[in-house]
Amino acid sequence: MARGRFIVCFDFELAWGRFDKVFDESYLSQVRLTRKEVVPSLLAVLERHNVPATWAVVGHLMLRECNGVHSELEPYRPEHCPDWFSRDEGGVDDGDSVWMCRDLVKQIAACPTPQELASHSFSHVDFSHPALSRKRAAQELELARDLISEFGQEMKTHIFPRGRTGHLDVLRDAGVRVYRTSRSPGTGFKSALGQFVTEALARTPPLVTAARDELGMLNVEGGMLFNRRGRYRSAIPVSRRVVRAIKGMNHAVKSGGVFLLWNHPIDFATSKPAMMTAFDEICAYAARLRDEGRLETIPVRELY
Repeated sequence: MARGRFIVCFDFELAWGRFDKVFDESYLSQVRLTRKEVVPSLLAVLERHNVPATWAVVGHLMLRECNGVHSELEPYRPEHCPDWFSRDEGGVDDGDSVWMCRDLVKQIAACPTPQELASHSFSHVDFSHPALSRKRAAQELELARDLISEFGQEMKTHIFPRGRTGHLDVLRDAGVRVYRTSRSPGTGFKSALGQFVTEALARTPPLVTAARDELGMLNVEGGMLFNRRGRYRSAIPVSRRVVRAIKGMNHAVKSGGVFLLWNHPIDFATSKPAMMTAFDEICAYAARLRDEGRLETIPVRELY
């Protein structure tokens, strides 16, 4: 029987993740904490347990400087934010920018346990939105690919911002081989209440499905979101997330399937000590199964 496989995947965005939805000081303080403390701590855990991860990086984070305008790009004007770069301050990254963090991406790429740099587009655009032209989609992928190459890696994986799919032919033309779409509904509950019950009871998460599409790329769907402790989820002990992840890995071992755990690094910022301890426990369990020869720990690109 084939060994199970375990994948850790981070959607790494800083302020690009939600700037078009929320942009207050509370949010920005979480973004700054993510840059200063969360990502280095995550890398330390991954290195300690020799676990690779896929980091889907918003390409703009890999810049050293920018003009804040990006007039070379085809306009992208969704109705809720018609000037997509209106909050981008431009300038040179001084180590405190919430829009650029090339030094941090360099740390990820230089981790002794190899980490995959994947595309999360250049500026976190919605690939399903009608305002996103094919030309702009191609520019987003080309910029992400070129920036990733500066760190000695080839762009093989694309993680769709907000899980929304579109312009698949553009992905293929840019050299993408694997893409991750929206997470599956898990145990069947789609409502917030259903998700709360699923997490509170630590129900076994589903394994991912991976199928070739008509263009020859691998479409990876599903996985367990390692949720932050905001709002009503604060009532769920972090230990329940660990139990769910362990169940997911055990399921992968028994079936020879793939269990994928994904997260936004900013999700650690609301309760960093507890969330980081939980993530360490998950990686330690994965490493133990791997050392026993029962589980492989791989980045997304190795599914292809």
